[in-house]
Amino acid sequence: MNLLKVDNVVKKFGGLRAVDGVSFELEKGEFLAVVGPNGSGKTTLLNLISGVYKPDGGRIFFEGRDITGLPPYSRARLGMSRAFQVPRPFPELSVLENVMVGAIFNGGRDLKTAREAAEEALRYVGLYEKRNQPAGKLTFNELRLLELARALAGNPKLLLLDEVMAGLNPREIDAMVQLIKRLAEERGIAAISLVEHRMRAVAQLAHRVIVMHQGKVIAEGPPEKALNDPKVVEVYLGRPWR
Repeated sequence: MNLLKVDNVVKKFGGLRAVDGVSFELEKGEFLAVVGPNGSGKTTLLNLISGVYKPDGGRIFFEGRDITGLPPYSRARLGMSRAFQVPRPFPELSVLENVMVGAIFNGGRDLKTAREAAEEALRYVGLYEKRNQPAGKLTFNELRLLELARALAGNPKLLLLDEVMAGLNPREIDAMVQLIKRLAEERGIAAISLVEHRMRAVAQLAHRVIVMHQGKVIAEGPPEKALNDPKVVEVYLGRPWR
């Protein structure tokens, strides 16, 4: 059984079909990159999967269960966690307390198990030594790692990553790529990541790429194939990727 199935999903805003009949499946431990220009429908698709929006058509299934009408907190309890593009920590709380919030509300844990899960997540992303520091004092890269730790503390089966590498330098991107790879290899966590410009990171990480344009999927496949599709070159990249 696949972990996630998105079946002919549609989302309209007035006369605009922001997501227009998108379908795909995701297996356990698989990394799927969703790429495309601004306005292509990537973020709307992620909002549909996470439950922020309800689709106007189509269905979404998680481990065979129809979750189309479930709110975000119910999806989180089933094993779906999201890391946002713009981290919004509680700046006066400690790094540990911030991650405990994710463990409690995403994972349904009590305080003791939430603390244990938070400490484990912080060790995993490399922030454990700063666990007692106020989150407001973290660097931009550390805030990205904090956001990922909060998502991990919910014990997810699926991570939804919203441009987690945006604004990072090449060294930080490489480190993030290696960290996300470990999640798939060591924990079997699947991931869907929105990526706008970091094609090198896509090639390193993704088992499969979906390219969106004007709400539709215009190419799908391994990075080498999808990113060199003639239509993708025409509407998005401007030249062959390699």
